[in-house]
Amino acid sequence: MGKTSEWVLEGTNDDREDFKIVGSWGVPGRQSYDMATGIAKYPRDLYYPGTLTAMCLRSPYGHAKVKILDTSKAEALEGVKLVLTYEDEEIASMPKRRPSWFELGASPLLCDEAECEGDECGAVVVAINEEVCKKALDLIEVEWTVLPFILDPREGLRPDAPIIRPEMNPTGNVGGNTFGAPNTWETGSVEQGFKEADYTLEYDWALNNFCQMRPMPPAYISFWANDPWGNNPYEKMCYVTHPQHFPAIGSLAAAELGMGTDEDHMRALTPYMAARYCDFVEKRGAQLAPVLSRRLGGVPVRMVSNRRHAFDACVPQSYVHARVGFTEDGVITAVQGHNVHQAGLRSGYADKTAGHLVLPPSMNGYRTISCQNVYCNMEQVLTNGTAATADPGQHQVDQVNLAFGRIADELGMDITDVMLKNIHTTKPSLEKCIEEGKKAIDWDNKWHLPGTKQLEDGRMHGIAARFCFSQTWGMISYNVNLSLRPDGKVYMPYCEGYTGTFWPDSVRMVIAEEIGMKLEDVIVYFAPHFPNWQQGDATDRASTCTWAAKEAAIGLKQQLLVVGAGFLGSTDPSDFDIVDSCVVSKSNPDLVLPLSAIGAQYASDFVGRPMDAFDATLGVLRPMNVDFCEVAVDTETGEVEILNYVSVHDFGKVMRLSSALGQLEQPITMSAGRALREQVIWDKNTGVMLNGNMIDYKPPTSLDQPPITTVPVETRCGGGAYGSTGVAHAHCSAMPVSLAIANAIGAFIPQEPFTPDKVLKALGKL
Repeated sequence: MGKTSEWVLEGTNDDREDFKIVGSWGVPGRQSYDMATGIAKYPRDLYYPGTLTAMCLRSPYGHAKVKILDTSKAEALEGVKLVLTYEDEEIASMPKRRPSWFELGASPLLCDEAECEGDECGAVVVAINEEVCKKALDLIEVEWTVLPFILDPREGLRPDAPIIRPEMNPTGNVGGNTFGAPNTWETGSVEQGFKEADYTLEYDWALNNFCQMRPMPPAYISFWANDPWGNNPYEKMCYVTHPQHFPAIGSLAAAELGMGTDEDHMRALTPYMAARYCDFVEKRGAQLAPVLSRRLGGVPVRMVSNRRHAFDACVPQSYVHARVGFTEDGVITAVQGHNVHQAGLRSGYADKTAGHLVLPPSMNGYRTISCQNVYCNMEQVLTNGTAATADPGQHQVDQVNLAFGRIADELGMDITDVMLKNIHTTKPSLEKCIEEGKKAIDWDNKWHLPGTKQLEDGRMHGIAARFCFSQTWGMISYNVNLSLRPDGKVYMPYCEGYTGTFWPDSVRMVIAEEIGMKLEDVIVYFAPHFPNWQQGDATDRASTCTWAAKEAAIGLKQQLLVVGAGFLGSTDPSDFDIVDSCVVSKSNPDLVLPLSAIGAQYASDFVGRPMDAFDATLGVLRPMNVDFCEVAVDTETGEVEILNYVSVHDFGKVMRLSSALGQLEQPITMSAGRALREQVIWDKNTGVMLNGNMIDYKPPTSLDQPPITTVPVETRCGGGAYGSTGVAHAHCSAMPVSLAIANAIGAFIPQEPFTPDKVLKALGKL
């Protein structure tokens, strides 16, 4: 067994065992009705009388600079209200405020250089509708100077490669690391570790660009109107589509930074953002729309983009070469690796298109095993072609899973045994996940050595397992405010873009559980200007936030028991409890006081966060999950069919079961797409994306969803309320399919997607 650690719950009532609401199945969500009926208004749904349309000029080249720009014909077109170019004084100075991470490559928001094909560049047009906008853009006379471009980070390292961002790095194309983690590091002694090894393996692994696939192309609408607070009758308030999804990223924050204003002058129009999967890339429109509206007297202006423009946010390319030493019983003793990683246009956070990279698939994943002898060298290379966005965590661990698969095959071992020998985890999370997953997929009867099992139809059978950690970051402190109103209901405001995660519902359930409320008497509502800093990824919302809400709920309950006891003629609040939104005497059940009878407002605040239940840099993995995959491979055609996918996740404590299992099905469907078909393809001669549409890119549909079995596990090892944890990106990986294919054909394929040609090549048939 690898190293293990113990997890001790902290905070009040975290060890609660009696649950009336938390863990329920069919609890309706606060936003469920709105979304199911179409009442919910997303940015593209917003429309106000007199709304104008804005569109930007876009580059047809992979990297180009405006040489000549003449907008006179566009300005003269009937229906055009405004044309601004990069030379406009206000546009040229945007964004007016830049956080420190923007300084990696500061430049004007709309300039004369396009860094990728489709990049907004040169001019922006505002007109009465989209049709007039398009005509005006066609009338702009522009001459481009085509510049060299780099699409592959490995090409950017060549001695003769063009330097595409000389202001960032005048000597080459290696950029910075977005979170300051060292690109080169070593723990222990790799040399000594290899001496202790009985065997050594080397592998290459590559990750292609794949799109984050927003289901709804970005849209931004903004207008200026009187301040509803009435502080100054001459002061105008700026309204934008939705609040931020992450600190300093999102249309509210983008507009604020772009214009150099402050939050007191901003209001969000809707909490809905449409589903996103850790895509923090916000368009220039979020900053341009408010400026264009203000120029035109406050009229609503909608910045328009189409489906093709939604393909500019991609998970970056990575190319890894690793050497791993291990003993004859499958224990890793040394790891040495080199990673060439695509840093996108701005090496992570950017001022023109705000995107970021997190945890590239370097040797960092090996910090999660018991081996202490690890050396990592990583080069993050600036490229054109895409704004690189986040896909954190799982690709680091996929490096380890690939090694586990190779070690298991070399030694004729079960890969789950290799996991248990190496992973540094908290008991009993990993063992429980493996145990439950094996049962669900019938592992003991189906597992076999590579290339040894043929199905009745002649295809080769493959089966594999892959581990990951449950991503509970716990990095953000939450400001939770609860108040009892005269109607006897408890209210909690929040300011956060709703992206399809279910954190408002899990928080609501925890509050009701702790106070003793009926669920319908807890109202978690959107308050466009409440600073509770619920701005993290889905994991933070569903776990860390629940912990803070639990603490606030306990504080409010204590107040209500004192007040309720007094109303009922008692000075002993310990004799009372709250049941179904009523204060009830334990000794005399006839003494009952509805909270609505209290009549006054009571409130409880809590600011804080729990202990961090996830720290990969220290090699401590607490809540775990394991995916099991079964495939059939046609060795004549190279086609791969996923026969079964079992996903076992340690939620610590499930909040709402329907949402929990849904959060497993969604990333598994994404994973199947990544594994078998998804890949952004570029024309190497022009830098133009060739498949930026929903047909040629081939994202999975409901017809492509593999058979999925979801298995929830509860070990109380998480950092959220009652030891809960999140899901986030944990299951979004092509590695289970990769390992299953290798088990079927006896050969590993080093680069996803695992298309028929790659399968046939691995079989030596191409």
